[in-house]
Amino acid sequence: MQRQGFIDWMKALGMLLIVIGHIVGDPNNLFNLISQPIYTKQLGVCLFIFIMGWNLANTRQTDFRVVFNRLVPIYFYGLLFTLVLSFIFIFTKGDINESNYVPFFFGLNVLFNSFPANPTTWYIGTYLHILLFWFFCLRGKSITKKIVMQGFVVECVTRAVLLAMNQDFIAYMILPNWLTVFLLGGYLWDKKDTQWQPKAIAIIVLWVLILAIWASPWNVFFNSGTLPFRGLTLADEASSVWFTPAYSLLISIVYLVNTWALFELLRRLPKLQWVEFFARNSLITFIIHMPLIYGLMRVVYAQFEHAWMGRLALIMIIFVGCALVSELLQRYINIKYIQEKSWQISSNVLAHLRLSKDL
Repeated sequence: MQRQGFIDWMKALGMLLIVIGHIVGDPNNLFNLISQPIYTKQLGVCLFIFIMGWNLANTRQTDFRVVFNRLVPIYFYGLLFTLVLSFIFIFTKGDINESNYVPFFFGLNVLFNSFPANPTTWYIGTYLHILLFWFFCLRGKSITKKIVMQGFVVECVTRAVLLAMNQDFIAYMILPNWLTVFLLGGYLWDKKDTQWQPKAIAIIVLWVLILAIWASPWNVFFNSGTLPFRGLTLADEASSVWFTPAYSLLISIVYLVNTWALFELLRRLPKLQWVEFFARNSLITFIIHMPLIYGLMRVVYAQFEHAWMGRLALIMIIFVGCALVSELLQRYINIKYIQEKSWQISSNVLAHLRLSKDL
C-alpha cells in the first residue's frame, strides 16, 4: 500500500498536542478550553488510537505476529528508558519509580486510579489491551457502522460507571475510554489521502466555529482543577451523579467529532518530509518527553522574563530535541532485527514448552 501522508500528519500533530498540553498545563488556557471537558492533549492520544484502528483494519496478516511486531518497539524503548530513569533516580532520590514498570505487566496499571511516575507510560498498558482486543475480537472482520455505535454505547456506559465510583484515572486509561475512536479508524479503513473539496472546507469552517464557541467565556459548565477530565460545575456532589451519564456521553462526542474533523483535514494536506521526520520519532518522544520537561522547565523558564516565552521555548526544545534524540537512537538500534530475534526466541521457547508437555 502506498504511504499515506495523513498518518504522518496525525502522528506529528498528535505528539505536538501532547507536548504542548503537558507544558501549558493551565486548564484555563485557551489551548485547553477548546476541547473541554477533556484536555486538548488527549486529542493527541485519540489521533494515535485512530491510526491504530485504521492500520489494523488494513492489515492483511491475521496471526499473532501482527500483535508481537507492534509490541516490541514500545516495550523495548519503554523498558529501556524506564531502566535509565530508575538508574538516575536511585542515586538522586533513592527511588526506582517502580510504578513505571507496572504497564509492562500485562497493562495492570489501568487498574490503579493514578498514573505511573512517568505519566505518559500509562498508554503502554492500554496499547497492549487494544491490540489484544483487535486480535481476539476484530481481526478479519469489517468494522460496520453498527459496531461503531455499539462501541460508542459500551464506552459511554463504562466510563459513566467508573466516574460515578470516583475512579477517574481508571475510566481514562482503560480500553473502553478509547473504543469509539479506535473503531472509527477501522470503519474508515478505505479512506486515504485525497484532495481539497469545497464541502471539506465548509466542514472545517464549521468545526473551527464550534471550537471557538465551545472555548468562549459562556461555557462555564466545567471545573478547571480536576484530572484527567474536567469535572462538572454543579451545586453539590450528589446531583453530579445524575449528570454523569450525560457527562460521559459528552466526552465521547468531543473525542469523536474532533478526531473525525482532524482526519478529514489532515488527509487533504500534502506529504512533507519534516512532518514524516516528527512522525517516525513520535514513539520515543512520547516515552521520554515528560521526564525531560520536569528536568528542564525551571532552567528554561529562568531565561525568560515572560512566562509564555518560556513555555514556547520549552515546547520547541522538547518537541524538536526528543525527535532528534530518537532519530539518533534509531540509527544505531535495529528494531527490526530485535523483532525478528525476539520472535525466533519466543517461538523456540514455546515449541520447547509444547514438546515438554507432550512428553
